Amino acid sequence: METIHCAVCSSRLDTPLYKSPGDRSLTSLCRINPVATTVYVCSVCGHLQTQALSDVDAYYDAQYDILVDSEEEDQIYEVRNGKPIYRTQHQVKVLLEKLELKRKVDLLDYGCAKSSTIRTLCANSSFVRPHLFDVSARYIPFWEKFIHPDHWAINDIKPEWRSYFDIVTSFFSLEHIPSITATMSTIASVLKPGGTFYGVVPDVFGNIADFIVVDHCNHFTAPSIKRLLADAGLELLEIDEKAHRGALIIVARRPSATTASILPASTKDIEQTHIGLERLADYWQEAASKVQAYEASLVGKGKIAIYGAGFYGAFISANLAHPERVACHLDQNPYLQGRQFNACPILSPDALPEDIDTILVGINPSHAKAIMADIPSLAQRDLNYFYL
Repeated sequence: METIHCAVCSSRLDTPLYKSPGDRSLTSLCRINPVATTVYVCSVCGHLQTQALSDVDAYYDAQYDILVDSEEEDQIYEVRNGKPIYRTQHQVKVLLEKLELKRKVDLLDYGCAKSSTIRTLCANSSFVRPHLFDVSARYIPFWEKFIHPDHWAINDIKPEWRSYFDIVTSFFSLEHIPSITATMSTIASVLKPGGTFYGVVPDVFGNIADFIVVDHCNHFTAPSIKRLLADAGLELLEIDEKAHRGALIIVARRPSATTASILPASTKDIEQTHIGLERLADYWQEAASKVQAYEASLVGKGKIAIYGAGFYGAFISANLAHPERVACHLDQNPYLQGRQFNACPILSPDALPEDIDTILVGINPSHAKAIMADIPSLAQRDLNYFYL
């Protein structure tokens, strides 16, 4: 049996905290992968880790095609007063609040994909000189619309970038990288002394779906972030779990001079984190059975709808005994409406067929009931709801 080690502190990981039932798992793009999801927690640094995909380099180079259908396509962060607020829009707003750009800065977006956040940032601030890095060339058509080719790199960091950047950003990329300690050392090395690292990663406690996403090999916790940054020689300034729902915002600095040792998290913090992660493992062990039990309780064989064309919706669909009963998925994102999801049409909630009276709600359980109550077209109907 392969020996598994913690990606953050290299401690040996023995018994998995969670293993999915059967050899099927879901990726962050809501696609079924024919392997089990095996999740470990490190008792030394509190890191939560999924066994990485065996062909991880090929996966990100050729298969991971997030939001590549158009330049404008984006994910909804939330809906306010019936109007969608998109993730890019929110990320730019929070970054500007936290970094308060007041002078010209050289910025590198690490693991950038389309880099829609930095493109939007540049449209809002004249102080940013953007540079981009990713492991795939598939995003070049997006990059070349707003920066010169000399300012991007693929696979390897340019030698002249060492100690060059005032800011390095990373938006939802670090969770995908198995060699995370080497990555953070690279990020630290391209920062100027006194430079700032600004990262956004999923919060496994704020968005529990992250626990079972098979291509997220890293599920960061506060203790593991502290250890990761300390080992890279970065000084942690802030971990904010409130400014971006379901995510952690990390702000750190490369010290301007040699300082005293940067201490990682305490043993008490790690123990409390472990307890919380055990609760999440218990939740996901029972979640599939909960879906199946509700499906079995439905009278007759009428059609049903799933609200959500994302990860939670895919999880519900994948665990139905009779997925052919799903007539449609509902979603408020106009970029998704009119497409297919698991061979079913994605409709606006306003377009829910009149003969459907049951909706399985596939969105973050922490906010699901509040979100559903705020959709007027559904509130006016006599509907039955299932919540994860």
